[in-house]
Amino acid sequence: MKIALDITSGDLAPKSTINGAKNYLSNNPKNNLILIGKKSHYKSIKISSEYKNRIEFIEANQSIDANDRPSRVFKTKPDSSIVKSISLLKSKKIDAVVSAGNTGCLLASSLLILGKIKEITKPALAAYIPTSEKGFVLCDVGANANNKPNHLLEFSLMSEAYITYLEGVKNPRVALLNIGNESNKGNELFVDTYNLLDSKLNNFIGNIESRYLFDNKADIVVCDGFTGNIVLKLIEGLVNKMVNWTKESINNHSISKLARPMLYPVFKDIKKSFDYEEHGGTPLLGVNGIVIKCHGSSNEKAIEHAISKAEKCIKNDFIKKINISINKLNK
Repeated sequence: MKIALDITSGDLAPKSTINGAKNYLSNNPKNNLILIGKKSHYKSIKISSEYKNRIEFIEANQSIDANDRPSRVFKTKPDSSIVKSISLLKSKKIDAVVSAGNTGCLLASSLLILGKIKEITKPALAAYIPTSEKGFVLCDVGANANNKPNHLLEFSLMSEAYITYLEGVKNPRVALLNIGNESNKGNELFVDTYNLLDSKLNNFIGNIESRYLFDNKADIVVCDGFTGNIVLKLIEGLVNKMVNWTKESINNHSISKLARPMLYPVFKDIKKSFDYEEHGGTPLLGVNGIVIKCHGSSNEKAIEHAISKAEKCIKNDFIKKINISINKLNK
């Protein structure tokens, strides 16, 4: 098993990426990793000999910035960590790629170099959102701003493979994110998508409003990428704010200083229940290869868990499982 980690990309790289790699190796003593990026980044973080013996470093010196066109990066920046990683995956020299790099560049490079899985017309990003009970998959969360009903059907089927084989949820319930429960709610896209999902999926339970996302009503929630990205970022921001606001409120009230520390473990448990970093990254669904996209601000814990997710995808033959899910519909 060969997993490549892009150590150059990400807001907190290379510290977060390299330390995340070391944490993964520490907890998985039989596994090795391939680190791809700038030599200066690789040398900037001290790596002990026990880890160096299990790391292969591949140099990639070009940098991708905000001005680069995602559709041209694979030609203009072939020596960037993203393009080099995807190219190695294409040539089957590695089994999976993990990157916290620019979403557009990672997605475009993956599509242009690896191509799409057969029968898939658009790729998607599906984020696993943990809750106090088990969690749900939200798809799409940013790969596509413009969608048609058949795209959301594909998202549903790919998410089904995701949550079944990576999260262990059997017969997942699929819901369509909408502004109301009725089948005629929403714009033309959502009305038509409702009818399509209802006719094609045995496990479709109808529309779900955003206020019920955390009520364990659905295992998969599908939407267009524009809406999904807004929802994902709102969840991330709100959870952190709520915990901090509650702490501040307690500190401002006349609660004994001795009692306050007793409440903090409760907040820690609540925050962990909704912590996306516990799940690290999300696979690019529909791409013909295992590519795990991490949050741009991923810390070392998130990177470690993203590598573990890549390992899980490899062991579960994830691309084949998506094909099986798609073929069920065709039959």
